[in-house]
Amino acid sequence: MPTLTADEPGTSIWLKEIILENFMSYEYARIPLKQGLNLISGPNGAGKSSILLAISVALGQIYTERSKRLSDLIRRGNEIARITLVFDNEETNGRRPISFSDADTFMLSRYLKSGGNYWWEADYKQISYEEVTRLFKGFGLDPNNMLIIMHQNTMEQFSLTSPQEKLKLLEAAVGFSAYREKVIEAKNRLESIISEDESISELLGRAEESLGYWKEMHEKYLLREELEERRRWLKREAIWARFIKQEAALKILGERLKMREHALESNLVEMEDTKERIKEWRGKLDSWKINSKESFYEFLHLEKEETKFAVLAEHLRENERSFNELGKNKEIEKIRERLKEADKRREELREEISKLQSKLGAFDRSLESNMEPYISYRVKEEVLRFKRDMLEADMKTIEAEMEKVNEKLADLLLTKKKAGERIETERKQSEIENEIGLVNARVEALGEIPEETEEIYSNYSKLFDELKEKSKIVATNKREGLKELDARKKIWRKTITDLLDSITSSFQQILSGIGATGLARLVNVEDGEGDIENAGLELFVGFRGSPPVLFDYYTQSGGEKTASIMAFLLSIQQLLRSPFRAVDEFDIHMDPRNREEIYKMMLSSMKNSESLLITPSQITVTDPSVHIIVVQKAYGKSGVREVR
Repeated sequence: MPTLTADEPGTSIWLKEIILENFMSYEYARIPLKQGLNLISGPNGAGKSSILLAISVALGQIYTERSKRLSDLIRRGNEIARITLVFDNEETNGRRPISFSDADTFMLSRYLKSGGNYWWEADYKQISYEEVTRLFKGFGLDPNNMLIIMHQNTMEQFSLTSPQEKLKLLEAAVGFSAYREKVIEAKNRLESIISEDESISELLGRAEESLGYWKEMHEKYLLREELEERRRWLKREAIWARFIKQEAALKILGERLKMREHALESNLVEMEDTKERIKEWRGKLDSWKINSKESFYEFLHLEKEETKFAVLAEHLRENERSFNELGKNKEIEKIRERLKEADKRREELREEISKLQSKLGAFDRSLESNMEPYISYRVKEEVLRFKRDMLEADMKTIEAEMEKVNEKLADLLLTKKKAGERIETERKQSEIENEIGLVNARVEALGEIPEETEEIYSNYSKLFDELKEKSKIVATNKREGLKELDARKKIWRKTITDLLDSITSSFQQILSGIGATGLARLVNVEDGEGDIENAGLELFVGFRGSPPVLFDYYTQSGGEKTASIMAFLLSIQQLLRSPFRAVDEFDIHMDPRNREEIYKMMLSSMKNSESLLITPSQITVTDPSVHIIVVQKAYGKSGVREVR
């Protein structure tokens, strides 16, 4: 549904009909209205005031909703009530008053449920309270303004209303609220400018005082930033130093492993070749092997043992050289002890071999030419096997060390990612840590420095000049604001003064018809210096030749109060923006003569605008243009009869 607003201020509509369903004493009633004066009459308690209350409820009047629960307005024995206002929406000069509706009539309904659920419908589509208020505000129809809709007993309330509230009601009713709003807007803007001026002056002093402090702080801040950057770099360097160290260790181990693998591969090839040679020579020696078997194997055993320790010694020396390169002193000492033992055992074996050689000298000499190759290959086989075992053991040791290094590298992966781009460094970890400690000490010595120091210093360095320039601008704005406020006050005062002059003229004319006099006066704005919020409207009335006195709840009699209020309402009728206005019990406490005189003046002032009047008494109505509705109540139900 489109936003419910009137086309433009001043657009006119008129209420054609009121439909009541289960509302208070009404079971069902259709109340037709005509343009001009509509007079509702009937005995007390018949349900006349309920009609005006129904209109107010349908329009969302705040006063009614605050003073009485809406669910109490539902006719007894029913669960739901509905009030429907039917407005004329026919085109005039090609335009409809309510442009979003294409129908010739516009229906606004208010539903009341006993459970406390209330809602509105516009042309059978649900709308909100805000939309209802916005729609009728565009037509100048405010159900909360007692100068537009004056309920039963509201006249007494108007008598008790303050002058300030009376003036605001009048301004709203005639559409002059914008003048007051402009004055208040200019005043608020000026107060804001004055407050800004005071704030700027205070800021100028504080900025000048603080600028020196923040300059010194900014220098410390820049130094700290430099140190922080260096510390971040050192921390990254430390991480990469650990990582590079493990990478180097892994590389060395990898190279050692490759050397062992190559050596093992050569060993296996050589061992296979040696086995073939042994097999060849074994066949040749089988013929004499039986006789020299015992001595030969003993000699072979000794040679094998001696060779084993010789290879062991060679292997130990190689390991000694390797560990010496790695700086493993403890392992070197163990190797030297083992080498000493191997040399000792080797010497012992040589002595035994020497004895056996003497014993088998002759036999050996005869077989030397044949046995030497065989023995050489057998020894070589054993040496190769021993070397193979040693190589495999070394490879397992290297692989275990590589696994440990890889674990350390894996542990460093997450830290390495945080360290960012790789930093190549040859520095030791301890050297880097020492420098980090020195940087930390320098940062600590700087003390607490706010993170926003640079921004604050930059702002303060500019603020002083900016505040000076702004102070000039604000001073100019203050002068302009004073001129604007003074001009708007003058416009408002002239507008309201002219309005009250016009109202006073009409007010006096109407009062003269009932033998009284009076005036409407603006108060609390002497010489234009008073605060607009204190400005008010006071009415003065005098009856039976007495000079006008202040109109209030206590001074005038009941009939005088009613006549005064009706005279004031009649004096502003031609100025009201609202196309619809209503008064309940307009003739209460009036004597017959005043009632007839006020009624006659109503006819002349209200015939051109839609008005609804409710009276508890009988009035002689001779004007055929007056639309008369009679309300009666029978058996607990109110009914409506259209007279003409």
